[in-house]
Amino acid sequence: MDMVVNPVALKCGYYNSLAEQAASSTPLANFRLDARCANNKGSESLSTGLLPLDGSILGEVFAVDASPVTRGYGAHSYWAETDQYLLLALWADEQDAAGLAATTERLYRELLEQTRVRAYPHLVRVWNYFADINGEEQGLERYRQFCLGRFDAFAAAEIAENQFPSACALGHRGGDLLIYALASKTAPHHFENPRQASAYHYPAEYGPRSPSFARASLLSLPGQAPKLFVSGTASVVGFVTLHPYQLTEQITVTLENLDLLLAHVAQQYANKAGNLPQLVAEVLKVYVRNAGDLAEIKQRIEQAYPQVPVVYVAADICRADLLLEIDGIWNLSA
Repeated sequence: MDMVVNPVALKCGYYNSLAEQAASSTPLANFRLDARCANNKGSESLSTGLLPLDGSILGEVFAVDASPVTRGYGAHSYWAETDQYLLLALWADEQDAAGLAATTERLYRELLEQTRVRAYPHLVRVWNYFADINGEEQGLERYRQFCLGRFDAFAAAEIAENQFPSACALGHRGGDLLIYALASKTAPHHFENPRQASAYHYPAEYGPRSPSFARASLLSLPGQAPKLFVSGTASVVGFVTLHPYQLTEQITVTLENLDLLLAHVAQQYANKAGNLPQLVAEVLKVYVRNAGDLAEIKQRIEQAYPQVPVVYVAADICRADLLLEIDGIWNLSA
């Protein structure tokens, strides 16, 4: 595949001040890194409940170059769209008596309906944040309840496994359930990691329904550098946690998994001469279970990805024996 690299139209970055955030290109939304997730009615500044652990970073912004943005608000939703992208955020009260599985299914059904109605039918990337992800409720771990609700919504909409978007699910510090997604009029190419079992093929011991996501999604739009959205990646080989509760070893495996995934994606886009494209990291987000682990994690990440913008946030990982997870965005160039 031969590619002409142009400036990317969609950009993601972190800001250290409100003035810096305001000076960005036309924003789709900015996601505040804060102590509690809340439904921000009537605002494009969205709370995540993910508290930053390092530096003065206040939040994350998704912005577009020279493109008009139309936005709107509902009682528990926010959306912003361009001619090529839809960003949609949905909240639900964690105290909903229906339970997490039913609440998740309801939000995902609405998410899929909104993308269909607005004519952006292809989910590219989804972020899921909710409290007490490893806690048990109604006899089932909350993460597994979440996976059950998401699966049922996808099944009802007849979303096939090969259409599952890249995604992450993390435990925030409290407040509302937040789901936000990037969708497109163009279908992305979804990827699996050769070293890992597809999440949607995990055995029954990991819950009544397997997690419904791809390991990465590549979106190629005319005149733009293809953009790779990598799902939350941790110390999992096959479907098993490697080195439970062991920080140093988990960092190593996580970075190896990222390297293998990126190499696999690049191989699919080699040109006729066999030359591989470059995948250049745009931003990384590192989810850290224990704040005391930050120094070692930061040292290893900065060694592997020097001069790449990184934010470190306090979050619980979807498996109780995992201590960190990394996701990010890469740009593909010839």
